This record gives sequence, structure tokens and C-alpha cells, in this order.
Amino acid sequence: MRAATITVFDSRAEFNAAVIQVLEASRHAITLLDRSFEGWPLESAAGQEALRGALRRGASLRLLVGSPDWIQRNGHRLMRTRRDFSDRIACRELPPALRIDEGIVIGDAQHMARRVHWDGYRGRLVLASPSEIEPLLGRYEQAWDESTPCLPATTLGL
Repeated sequence: MRAATITVFDSRAEFNAAVIQVLEASRHAITLLDRSFEGWPLESAAGQEALRGALRRGASLRLLVGSPDWIQRNGHRLMRTRRDFSDRIACRELPPALRIDEGIVIGDAQHMARRVHWDGYRGRLVLASPSEIEPLLGRYEQAWDESTPCLPATTLGL
């Protein structure tokens, strides 16, 4: 078993590395939440490899987005991954009334990279610490329940 670690980051490169670490550590369930996912490593080769690796290991992905516009216009790799793993990826759009300013990835309810605010890269990486993440899970579960499906896996929405 891995020892719990908490690391603070404050740059885009450190945030991207933290997201990739969480994806690489995840085996079962991943939750991603952000206003648009612009600035995330999901379109980079390393980010895609980490995400696809987690999905190949059997992880499921829940993607919560404030607005899917950026992903639809610029998320070519993410949308291709969505098509390739459509049975493991669910995408939902947050309702406008539900304001969440942070960006977060949670893996297996024990790993997390959390950006304090969507317009910056200050935050922290938590690995192997369910006690740090457990208090947050209810909030994101509620956001998921209040959100609506978006980003169909195919252009026909099938």
C-alpha cells in the first residue's frame, strides 16, 4: 500500500503533472470536473495515454463540465477517447445555477488533483488518502445528480 502524500502546486505544468499522476494511479473510478477543461492535459499525448491507460485497466470516467463548447471545438483526442470507450465514459453538463469554480480530478476516492479556481493553477495533489477526499465526494455526487447528459459518443448521439 502506498503512503499518503500531499503536494502543493502553483503552475500549469505542475497541475498537468498532478492530473496525470491521478489518472495513472486510478483503477476503478475517475471523476473530472471543470468549467471547460481548457488548460487540462487531456489533449496532450501524456494526458491521453494516462487516461486511456486507466480506462484499459477498467476504470470508468464521469466528466462534469460547466459548458461542453471548448471540448466540442478543441477536444479532438478526448472525443476520440469518448468514442473508443463509450461504455466507460459518461459526460454531463452542470446546470447554470450550480456554480463550481474549481477544477478537480478524483481517482478511486483516494487520489485527487484540485485546482482552487478555474482561472489559475494553484492547488494540491493528494495521493493515497481517502480521508482527505471523502468529505468532498458528496458534493460532486450531488452535482452529478443535478447535471444533464452531454457530449454524445457519436455524431448521431448513439
